[in-house]
Amino acid sequence: MAEEHNKPIHTIYQIKLKGHLDSKWSEWLYDMTITHENDGTTTLYGALPDQAALHNILLKIRDLNLTLIEVHKMNNANSDNLEPTDEPENKI
Repeated sequence: MAEEHNKPIHTIYQIKLKGHLDSKWSEWLYDMTITHENDGTTTLYGALPDQAALHNILLKIRDLNLTLIEVHKMNNANSDNLEPTDEPENKI
């Protein structure tokens, strides 16, 4: 049981952007999954290690002159299970 407490905790985020972002940016955005939605938006989805990583992504979105639509903080997950179990916790 002690091993479970030593696993890194990540927070999963879902970020929605206006327009379609090329998937080549995934590595630059902490390997978040990039999904092109039918409504002309892009969804970034993935686990981030901390708030600094989230802020870094938001700065990159700004630097690319992309329009941020919304950010959802999902449930925390350990490094072995990065899938959220519920709906978003918070809408930022």
